[in-house]
Amino acid sequence: MTTHKLSEFSWDEQEDVKAILANRGLDPRDFEIADNDEVSAGARNGTVRQVSVMRVTNGKRATYDTDHFGTWLTDFAEALEAGEFDD
Repeated sequence: MTTHKLSEFSWDEQEDVKAILANRGLDPRDFEIADNDEVSAGARNGTVRQVSVMRVTNGKRATYDTDHFGTWLTDFAEALEAGEFDD
């Protein structure tokens, strides 16, 4: 499995993550974000990548199926808005 940390994501994707977190008053250092591009056969159609997010302070985590166009960012922003990573 090929895994990449957030620092290895494209610069624009990194900036999008920072903006999403800043919008909620959150620090990017409080999250561990990584992806892998070897997706299991059971993943949704069109999924070429999975992004995992874990909040360091409370261990809450989520995995987002996505394609090359970063649709996981919308799902992540919605999860933050819904309080899914809150303490």
